[in-house]
Amino acid sequence: MNHPDDYNGLIDWELYGPKDPEITQLVYQLAYGKNLRLMEIEDLIKNALRERLAESSTSRE
Repeated sequence: MNHPDDYNGLIDWELYGPKDPEITQLVYQLAYGKNLRLMEIEDLIKNALRERLAESSTSRE
């Protein structure tokens, strides 16, 4: 399976994380400003991505 971002960071996402520094800042704000644990922040991210996937699959039906 090919994707246009395969060689622009998608393949290494797991190692290097997002390229957009705003994502890092948002994570810091949640961690230090709202005292969320990293696991909680990761759960927020996973839930948002799952919701987006669910929207995509229902819109194609």
